Amino acid sequence: MDYFAGGRFTYDWTSHHLKLWEELLRDKIDTATAVLEIGSFEGRSALFFLQFLPRSHITCVDTFQGSEEHVERGSQYESDMAEVERRFDQNLEPFADRVDKRRGDSVVVLPRLAAEQRLYGLIYVDGDHSAASTYTDARLGWDLLDNDGVMILDDYRWGRDRPAAKSPAAGMEAFLQQIAGEYELLHRDQQIVIRKIPIGETSIGATKSFTIAGRDIGELTGGALSPPLVSFVVINWNYGRYVGETIDSIRRQDYPHFECIVINNGSTDDSAEVIARHVEGDPRFRVETLPQNHGQLGAALWSLDKVNGGFVTFVDADDVLFDNYASMHIQVHMALQRSVGFTSANVAEMDPTGKALTASYQQLRLNRPDAQRGLRGEQTVLRLPTVSPSQYRFLDANTATIPRWQIGWLWAPGSANMFRASVLRLLRLDDGSNPRMTSADGYFNTICHAVAGSALIDMPLSGYRLHANNYFATGESVEGIRSGTRDYATKSQEFTYESVKYLIEGSDRFDWLLGAEFWPVVDRVTRENADKLRDYFRNESAVGIFRRNAPQLRSVFGAKRFAKEVMARFSGAQARSILRAGFGGQIPARHLYNSLSRDFRAFLKRKRKR
Repeated sequence: MDYFAGGRFTYDWTSHHLKLWEELLRDKIDTATAVLEIGSFEGRSALFFLQFLPRSHITCVDTFQGSEEHVERGSQYESDMAEVERRFDQNLEPFADRVDKRRGDSVVVLPRLAAEQRLYGLIYVDGDHSAASTYTDARLGWDLLDNDGVMILDDYRWGRDRPAAKSPAAGMEAFLQQIAGEYELLHRDQQIVIRKIPIGETSIGATKSFTIAGRDIGELTGGALSPPLVSFVVINWNYGRYVGETIDSIRRQDYPHFECIVINNGSTDDSAEVIARHVEGDPRFRVETLPQNHGQLGAALWSLDKVNGGFVTFVDADDVLFDNYASMHIQVHMALQRSVGFTSANVAEMDPTGKALTASYQQLRLNRPDAQRGLRGEQTVLRLPTVSPSQYRFLDANTATIPRWQIGWLWAPGSANMFRASVLRLLRLDDGSNPRMTSADGYFNTICHAVAGSALIDMPLSGYRLHANNYFATGESVEGIRSGTRDYATKSQEFTYESVKYLIEGSDRFDWLLGAEFWPVVDRVTRENADKLRDYFRNESAVGIFRRNAPQLRSVFGAKRFAKEVMARFSGAQARSILRAGFGGQIPARHLYNSLSRDFRAFLKRKRKR
């Protein structure tokens, strides 16, 4: 086939590659391949891709200003670049509906394509021939190449008589060294052709341990430092129809350093048999049985004496974890700018049969006020062998640390969250011996974030199942529609008073641990904005908590601070009943006067508004 019939060209740097391309790309003929070409010149290679791959669409990136060899006076390749661009436009005009021409420098255009979330099955790199430009084009292009996609790097042997900085080979070698283990070499001669290996196939497991700056931590520390242990806690109550899939998804984790406790939480269905069948023969799993349903939070609290890991995920027994769940969470924990109480990744919502409904959860958004985007430099952190360099860059671009003063529900639900075990134990309500019939994430997410902050990973790492028996939600999250049930929302808000109670009752301990943050944390666990706090604390549950603990609060914070914090949250008779309890039945005149003055000023303010 004459791919170039009717075209206008001055040079032919393409035809001698066609036999190789036809052989390597034959399996893509019937697929709707997205092609990215970096450096198009007169359009010869683009014409080949468009005709050999008849269902393809191509994005052509070129400055149409030429490389050094095109604009250098007297060069054998000297070209009128305005005329070159006109020939490109004429040659590609018959395929205009399949061509996306991007005129500009690749270092500007390629990041824009990434921001548009473009992915390509074939990328041809034939731009500027300097080592730096070749490396940059390949590096930026690699992040745009889909798994199993093919990248062709042109002119590997061109310019060998030129300084290394002015020939493409040095740039290509540096690029290939950086992505070692992420690709399969298909051809190396005048062109280098590689295939991007999906993570499940990669050979990056050449090292099975963590590394820092490329060095194995086992070697660096003489074996004294080892990878973190992750504890999965599956809490099951009558989910025999789902729990087997949940256990299997944990067994498939590509991160090997984990244990799993499966708690049969008072189930009356066939859960016990299903669980036994799916954990059989795997020493990483052990089964615990509670004779009665302790609720998810109750079982989670109970499990904290049983787990050995430094990181804990409470897994809903109707969810499934993606194979890279633990790897991605642990890598983020190891690479954040500062440590947080927990990480929360996006979820793919699915129906009862496992069919996907969404690929993200509406509430999880990175663009929140004061959020800190990104991770630390790749060479400065503990790196997992199961997270490739390109995946690390993806995490870097799609992770945000959320400061603890941000309030509300900010995270994905249930299994999406991986906690630091030390923070869970610090904020443990009790030993779980008594049932607590509410969700584990409803309590732990809010209070752990209020104390230690959290980080969001905008990448689905688990499947969140929606069905009639889902306590939180029965329908997928859709913009403008509440996803939770009314009953859950009411009970969840009521349970925030348990968090307030826990902090106030433990004020002597938490004052030391949190310092000046103690009172802000008390306010944050309410999930209320500042203008709603007085309404929240007006509830008799809050009044009772403060009244019962008033003597201790006065002892811990002193009379002046005690009175100030009470009056910041309560007014009228409620405030004075708490003050009276704290001062042994008699409010000192100064604090009584301040309380009455506050009430009077509030009265005048309300009157002026009428």
